[in-house]
Amino acid sequence: MITRAGGLLLGGSVALAIAGRVLGLVELTVLAGAGALLVALAAARVRLLHPPLSVRRSVRPVRAQVGTPARVEVEVVSTGRRTAPVLTLADPIGDGAGARLHLAAMGAGTTVRAAYRLPTRHRGAIPVGPLQAEVTDPFGLARRSRPVAERVTLVVLPHVDPIAPAPQPAGSEPLSGQEGWAGLGRTGDEFHSLRPYVVGDDIRRVHWPMSARSDDLVVRLDDDPRQGRLTVVLDVQERASRPEPFERMVSAAASIASAHWVRGDIVRLLQSDGRDTGWVTGQAAFESLLEVLAVTERVPAALLSRVLARTDAGTDTVVAVTGDLTDVDIASLPGRRSARAGRLAGLSVVRFPAVGPGRAHQRVIEGVRVLDVGPDRAFADVWGDAVSSRPRTPVGSP
Repeated sequence: MITRAGGLLLGGSVALAIAGRVLGLVELTVLAGAGALLVALAAARVRLLHPPLSVRRSVRPVRAQVGTPARVEVEVVSTGRRTAPVLTLADPIGDGAGARLHLAAMGAGTTVRAAYRLPTRHRGAIPVGPLQAEVTDPFGLARRSRPVAERVTLVVLPHVDPIAPAPQPAGSEPLSGQEGWAGLGRTGDEFHSLRPYVVGDDIRRVHWPMSARSDDLVVRLDDDPRQGRLTVVLDVQERASRPEPFERMVSAAASIASAHWVRGDIVRLLQSDGRDTGWVTGQAAFESLLEVLAVTERVPAALLSRVLARTDAGTDTVVAVTGDLTDVDIASLPGRRSARAGRLAGLSVVRFPAVGPGRAHQRVIEGVRVLDVGPDRAFADVWGDAVSSRPRTPVGSP
């Protein structure tokens, strides 16, 4: 294709040709012909230059948290018999111009490696590519490009704070989603019973005192471990939060889900617009849950109370993350529990008001634990205080 410089030269040549004919000056006509010929030769040159290349492009890692390094690595191999001309590799990134890598002339069989960083300041899915190889003439009058690598996507996950999980409520179910535990093969710590040894049993489970009495090997059985269930409900209604608090809300939801997943709980993400990940019982599914949080956005119409009605705060830990929700709205939420529980359990609300609460950061409103995370407080600090202490300011609790 003709570049901007080539277009200007071609336009100037046409103007000179017209002026030479009107004025009867042969010199202007010769200059016009020379300019047009130069553009034609440049276009022909880039069309004939089609160097065979083998390009490998990889994004490392394919998922990165906000603020962590991510980069694109490119390897170019000249597979032709002749020296490849000067090349430019153009890789669009998102909606911006992207990266441009300039490569010198490459001999046959030469390998060149290059890399550049990707922006990870904000969560979301960042499309990269397709990678284009561009060839231009020495005067920059014509350019030809062709794709050499397909488009890939970098998923920037929300920031995750290292926090402790909420204590399990009494209704946590044993062995629920056991395949999703972070540490496989866990057993309970409480003694349950004894049984005779069977070939293949772990020798570490042999109960030696009882084996000595019975003259046969006896294996100790423990109670099955109890596994918690966590439902994180994210309020995505536009009028409930502004863009900056909403980013903190998404980070809080990811942090709570990650803390419980590391402990071995099964987790579920609900959004007030009705989106539901279902119970996550595998690492791949949990990574998909984080990807949902990475690309989630606020929506005009969403109803938090309707989504909370689909949860069970009696046996599960349910944490709703919202923005400027009033105390009256919180008091009317479904899934309320008795305020006699001193720790986080059942339904809790993590609220991110646009203005500092100006009061205690932990309260109980009609049986709902409320954690207010104002602009002046870090979510990890408020959550840590709530997990390790009792609420100090009951409001309207039965």
